[in-house]
Amino acid sequence: VKEYMKKDMSGGIIHCFSYSKEIAAEYLKMGLYLGIGGVLTFKNAKKLKEVAAIAPLSQIVLETDCPYMAPEPNRGRRNSSLNLPYVAEALAQIKGITAEEVIAVTEENAKRLLFRASGRKREGTTEKTEFAVVTGRETCVRAFF
Repeated sequence: VKEYMKKDMSGGIIHCFSYSKEIAAEYLKMGLYLGIGGVLTFKNAKKLKEVAAIAPLSQIVLETDCPYMAPEPNRGRRNSSLNLPYVAEALAQIKGITAEEVIAVTEENAKRLLFRASGRKREGTTEKTEFAVVTGRETCVRAFF
């Protein structure tokens, strides 16, 4: 990921982030966003809950990884965006804010990031950027918009 960021890539999402606080800190320093989904609601998601506590809300997006990793209370069933309120509520409890605040901020994060990636006008910018979604430690899906 560091190599891609050195090559003028200006943003991306670490898809279904599930690593340590230390790795999260490195990605956040690079200006990347952490994608957080249903795993946050699992009882055994200690590492991810620690990351959610320290990561700035301004660098988090909510995601589903549909059809996988449905949050509690739907764990084991097909996931969809209809389950995002459970993730927002779990993140709100960790952050000590309301689910509505989580939804508002993470929605704005997604818009800001994706509009920037698409090169569409938003807040006076038309800059086209290379964008990445990191799907694993060594795998990076890249697109130029």
